[in-house]
Amino acid sequence: ARPSKGFSADIESGALNFELEKKSAEGQVDNSKTTFKFKFDGILPMQASQQEVFEIVATPVIDDVLQGINGTIFAYGQTGSGKTFTITGGAERYEDRGLIPRTVSYLFDA
Repeated sequence: ARPSKGFSADIESGALNFELEKKSAEGQVDNSKTTFKFKFDGILPMQASQQEVFEIVATPVIDDVLQGINGTIFAYGQTGSGKTFTITGGAERYEDRGLIPRTVSYLFDA
């Protein structure tokens, strides 16, 4: 997948930026917003493995849960972006296990 035109990401700072073109008819006032900036605690690259996602995202939440702190991992995104694969994993290769099977394994290893 390639990013949309006008999209930029700074993985180090956790920033995503979207610049949209204004398309308004001549003579009409268009005060719509064209710049959108979002800041996240972190951004994982497209090449991140299931193990890296687990270590970065799930392990701290699981450790907190084991200490009595409530925790939630919520997958949100566009259709076909990989939410189900990230959470449940693939069935063909062991290293493609998702967050749920890795969490169960982690809990029983703890």
